[in-house]
Amino acid sequence: MIRNTTFALTIFLLFWGCTSPTNNWNQYLGPNRDASIDDVEILESWPEEGPAELWSFPLGAGYGGVSIFDDEVFVLDRDPGLRDILRCIDLESGVEKWNFSYEASGELPFPGSRAVPTVDNVRVWTVGPHGHFYCFDKESGQPLWDHNILKEFDAELPTWGVSQSPVIFEDLVIVAPSGAGAGVVAFDKITGELLWKSRPLSGHNFHVSPILASFGGIEQLIMISPFDRSDSTYTQEVVSFDARTGEELWQYLGLRSFATITPATIIDEKRLFLTDCSYDGAYDPVSIMIEITKDDDEFVVKELYLTEEAGSKMHPALLYEDHLYLNHTGNPAQMMCLTLDGELVWEKDSAPNFELGAMIQVNGLILNQNGKNGDIHLIKPSTEAYQELGKASFFDSKKSQAWAPLAFSQGKLIIRDLEKMVCIDLTQAAH
Repeated sequence: MIRNTTFALTIFLLFWGCTSPTNNWNQYLGPNRDASIDDVEILESWPEEGPAELWSFPLGAGYGGVSIFDDEVFVLDRDPGLRDILRCIDLESGVEKWNFSYEASGELPFPGSRAVPTVDNVRVWTVGPHGHFYCFDKESGQPLWDHNILKEFDAELPTWGVSQSPVIFEDLVIVAPSGAGAGVVAFDKITGELLWKSRPLSGHNFHVSPILASFGGIEQLIMISPFDRSDSTYTQEVVSFDARTGEELWQYLGLRSFATITPATIIDEKRLFLTDCSYDGAYDPVSIMIEITKDDDEFVVKELYLTEEAGSKMHPALLYEDHLYLNHTGNPAQMMCLTLDGELVWEKDSAPNFELGAMIQVNGLILNQNGKNGDIHLIKPSTEAYQELGKASFFDSKKSQAWAPLAFSQGKLIIRDLEKMVCIDLTQAAH
């Protein structure tokens, strides 16, 4: 009887360990690639001193955010003009556990890393600003395979470098070289073998990452491709491919963007929200809701609304309880709340100006970063008005320019500017 009980308990613990949800922020925009995470308790208001800073780590200039898996932080750093450096840092102490660098010569305007690593329990995938696509062993930091997506798919180096955060789907790792040889490509995530490639995209190579969505019962890879104001042969499209095969499923041509950075926000199994700040040939805001339905074997795309009152230039809109929150980058640039019908609920009409900062939702609270000075603001989502619950400063450099995506795991928020990254404990106040 004792042996049977022990055996049953062992099986239960093994099962629980395999199926329990994790709190890993293992990719761009978090576990579900929607900049949200729930069921994690954090402080619901901050004292004047803000939450506690645990550690900081010096970085080269750049805009690449971090991923967090278990007790490790992964960030792609850069030695200017020379090489990319993947760093693995202990989440609790801020001590570097290992790093790996490879040659990636050349420099770009607004220099530094751009993308967020993608991590699972064994591997790390990264894309550097010059198109180097690597898969690393997570424990040792040694490369397992690599490609250069610019050279292999005849793609031009974008003005500000490649900004691709890889997508994992089943046994695939997917990126978008946006080249003459292929628009979107899928590799075997373990071996690096090319498994499918799409047709070339109609637009030019820019800075938006692909996302996964499910419409009509089919898992899809959504990519946005902008037109080029100086070359009319490049035209804009939002396009979907079957995530398993690369087969084209549908296309939408109404975004009319020439400098897309912001990925789409998935609303539900039928709707997709697009937002941008490069509309119709000028740096003007636009937001669009489209509906994607399946009629027999064909997908039908319908534009539900288009508004020029709201638009985010760099980070996607955040969906929370049937409302959308975004950092509007029009004039003036302020945080906004919209209904899912595109109606403006409120616009914050006083400081701070969040500019190109990122926001995430943690357990029903919004963390929004001022892109100019790096300040973090704790905000209660509300359909009444902007409601701030605290503010904290962690950067004092004149070069803060904090444009990187945020990352949160195990009660800890990781933020960065052009000189360092900082780990903040959102479960305790500063002393």
